[in-house]
Amino acid sequence: MHDFINTNVESHQNETVFNLHICETSEFDVSLTKSTTLSFIVSKKNIKIVTKKWTNSNQESMIGKSYIIPTKAFHYFLPIISENEDELNIQVQSFGLRGELLLNERLLIDKNNKHNSKITTFFETLDENVNKALRGLQLHCM
Repeated sequence: MHDFINTNVESHQNETVFNLHICETSEFDVSLTKSTTLSFIVSKKNIKIVTKKWTNSNQESMIGKSYIIPTKAFHYFLPIISENEDELNIQVQSFGLRGELLLNERLLIDKNNKHNSKITTFFETLDENVNKALRGLQLHCM
């Protein structure tokens, strides 16, 4: 398996899903892979953020986290991207209508994938894409 990054958008009648999937091989053992999937599931009522991480495509080793932000409280996402020689550090923060911090999640990308422009594009356009999806869902449901 090789290092790769996939992004996709799934549009359904009641929700829009923004996915980022990253697969990284270990620099010490090429048979060892680490996969991460980050999904932003936008519906009229809430935004669900799901992170799943696993090793060697083994679903039993999966570690997952999820967060739910009510759309009535959501104002915007702020991605903070920094890098050093070994990794890309992405911190995603979400703020509410009164400036309150709703989410602070960090994602580390190994040096194998850190120069892939799909990652930065995904996060640089995240807030705009989520807000467009919310507007579309609110118009569709009226």
